[in-house]
Amino acid sequence: MHQQPPTDPRPRVLHVTQPVDGGVARVVTDLTRAQLAAGWRVTVACPGGTALAATLGALGADVRPWA
Repeated sequence: MHQQPPTDPRPRVLHVTQPVDGGVARVVTDLTRAQLAAGWRVTVACPGGTALAATLGALGADVRPWA
């Protein structure tokens, strides 16, 4: 299968996180904030309806919730 070259040259990152509290949430939030500030496209997969999902969405990350 042939893939088209990306049209957006910015780096992309996907963080997949569970649990969504404590130190894990702090690290993912800090990484996401820094990567967004650097112009990266950040996607985070985490359980939906959580404070972490809301925080990361408010920062501008593309949050992909799972149940």
